[in-house]
Amino acid sequence: MPLGDPMGGETPEIEHGKLLRIGQVWVPVSDLPRAVEVYTTVFGLTLKAMDERNGLARLSMPEGGAELVLHLPREGGEAPGIQTGIVFITDSIYDFHKVMVDEAVDFPLKPMRDAAGRLIARFTDEDGNEFEIMESPAE
Repeated sequence: MPLGDPMGGETPEIEHGKLLRIGQVWVPVSDLPRAVEVYTTVFGLTLKAMDERNGLARLSMPEGGAELVLHLPREGGEAPGIQTGIVFITDSIYDFHKVMVDEAVDFPLKPMRDAAGRLIARFTDEDGNEFEIMESPAE
């Protein structure tokens, strides 16, 4: 049973209180300045803000969208080397793969079609954090 509005309202507003978009995803890294360098120069993300004192860097795709927050893990926090669950979209997975291999990026899964027919690959950053890349269907 829902608890209701803690402010005392009876009926929720139908047009408000919905999830709107993904704002941020967080990825643990071991060396923040080095990770920012790799994510900007190799992966092509844009640095929006860097807070070395708190061990955070906010990046985004050049076209915008959700922020990728690189962070130094706090004590007891998640260590680098995770399966992030983040899926990037590309217009050419084979061209992406070729460029990234030339940059010494590791691909645990080379470009292939999965059971659903999607063209995918998986790559890792220098800390072993794993990302998926998927080719966008032609529009």
